[in-house]
Amino acid sequence: MRRRAVLRAFALAAFVAAGALAPRPAAAVPVHLPAFQRTVLKNGLVVFIMPSARLPLVDFRLTARAGAVNDPAGKEGLAHLTAELLTQGAGERNAQQFAEDMAYVGGTLESSSGAEQTVLTCEVLKKDFALGLELLRDAAMRPTFPAAEVERKREEALGTIASDRDDPSTVADDELLPFLMGKSPLGHPAIGREPAVKSITRDDVVAFHHQEITPDNAILAVVGDVDAKAALDAVEAAFKEWKSSGHEHRVPYEPLTRGGGRAVRIVSKPEVTQTQIRMACPGVPRNHPDYFPITVANTILGGGFTSRLVNEIRVVQGLTYGIGSGFRMYRNTGTFGITTFTRNETLRRCIDETIRVVKDLLDQGPSEEELAKAKRYLTGQFPLGLQAPDQLADQLVEIEFYGLDPKYVENYDASVNGVTMADCRRALKSYFCTDDLRILVVSNPDSAKKALEGLGPIDVKEIQ
Repeated sequence: MRRRAVLRAFALAAFVAAGALAPRPAAAVPVHLPAFQRTVLKNGLVVFIMPSARLPLVDFRLTARAGAVNDPAGKEGLAHLTAELLTQGAGERNAQQFAEDMAYVGGTLESSSGAEQTVLTCEVLKKDFALGLELLRDAAMRPTFPAAEVERKREEALGTIASDRDDPSTVADDELLPFLMGKSPLGHPAIGREPAVKSITRDDVVAFHHQEITPDNAILAVVGDVDAKAALDAVEAAFKEWKSSGHEHRVPYEPLTRGGGRAVRIVSKPEVTQTQIRMACPGVPRNHPDYFPITVANTILGGGFTSRLVNEIRVVQGLTYGIGSGFRMYRNTGTFGITTFTRNETLRRCIDETIRVVKDLLDQGPSEEELAKAKRYLTGQFPLGLQAPDQLADQLVEIEFYGLDPKYVENYDASVNGVTMADCRRALKSYFCTDDLRILVVSNPDSAKKALEGLGPIDVKEIQ
């Protein structure tokens, strides 16, 4: 990450020195993506090429539609481990050679995995395009998965899992997943659980890569100081030997459903003096037609520092230093949640007051001023995420991955500003929740159980 910052700083300095950097005008102007082309190669790989000469950089982003949701039962953490190993030796290079070749040109090559994606990113200066593409290609197509590296990365994962048990916030996030999602493939942290990670073998990693990291299940975006035709020709040549999987890749889970009323879970951590609180219910997928009303409504409730939750729970009542709400949206489902923490002795008051704030907004709706402020905030922030090549690459991949309108960026301001008060109130009534909540706390079970009486059925469990 440090090399990426140095590289970006070098390129940005040259850009500023050339007098090319200018702030966005105070009056909002339409946001447009630079011109790009979309091509599907013969092996099924979707390729975006977007020339952008603002900085002398090239960013590659290769995203496979595979993540923790594709972990086999009993092998949770396999996608994460596979992603960690993609850059630890590939093609003719071992892990050290891989790192040294990238470090020599001051570039970066990183891999990661989440719930539904495995991602390879590479950033190099324009002059090092060929090397960046070669290393990215080898990491995607030709990882060697040396046995020693598999063992090392597995031990790293187990170490992270162990240390996470000491962080109440991470415990709350991880324990909420099965509490809210049950046996869904979405119901475990991407890094996995200790028994499953211990069981993962090199053969498991090889099989996962062979089945899931394939061109017909992937998207590649190339953004930066490139010639479009030359870049596409180079990509086609680099990936021509990458074979299609030959099978259909489906979303491996069903949408979450609401119902059943409230339920409360206490995750036992007797030593804490502050209680982590999570309240959540099923939400909507990313390509939902009410995405913009939902986004505006959530900005008003808890999506910004001037939101109702922050003002009421943090500023006015002093019950927490931080609180927020948000929608996590996947390809086929989603969740709505509120995250906060408070002193053990104010646990029940914090939960009651938080639910009250949500209910008030659902029942009464926002003010015209709140609606206008949320729209200004969203339309003001959006262009800031479209400045650098890696941000543009990420946007292209997101549009393709979630099946969004290809004009999503160009229409963003109009879509936000088109949200009416009626739209906002409908979204609040339809997609936010106070009754079907799963309420999870990480706390001392003796004091927490008494404080939470009356909110719903309570169970107490140990940290997994």
